[in-house]
Amino acid sequence: MDIFWLFIRWIHVIAAVVWIGGNLILAMVIVPHFRQNLPPVQRIQILTLIGKRFEPIVWLCVLILFFTGIVNIFNSVDLSATNDSLLVGTFWRTLVIKLLLFFILLILTGLHSLFYGPKLSKAIEDLDPETEELPVNVNSIRKQMAIVSSAMGVVSLLIILAAVALRMGI
Repeated sequence: MDIFWLFIRWIHVIAAVVWIGGNLILAMVIVPHFRQNLPPVQRIQILTLIGKRFEPIVWLCVLILFFTGIVNIFNSVDLSATNDSLLVGTFWRTLVIKLLLFFILLILTGLHSLFYGPKLSKAIEDLDPETEELPVNVNSIRKQMAIVSSAMGVVSLLIILAAVALRMGI
């Protein structure tokens, strides 16, 4: 039975690494590289293509994290404990924080991939790929998307912190 729980936790961690790690690599490596080497329209077009390839993987990871997270909770919870200890214990406090952060990241990811991504893609459809200055409306969408992306990065790191705190019993 320990092999089963090891497998569930391993799958959970792999899904988190792919989702969060992929987002961080995009934000910290790929976007800055393109920002230095490509005109804005080309950069947005390439990042859109990368996003479309990454999107199904992200949503698969979300599903895996959701279901393995539920299984891990049931494995970690002592249901015979008193109600007082269940409600105020450090495990529950940290778990609730982690779950809230997960749902915030889920909302931000949905905004990024289902709202801003398609909106930005559509806004640059008719622009010349060599254009150096983005129109005001496109730049506005890009800035909003950048804010969402930055928030995703911060929340991702906070989830990792909460996961470590959970394992440490803090």
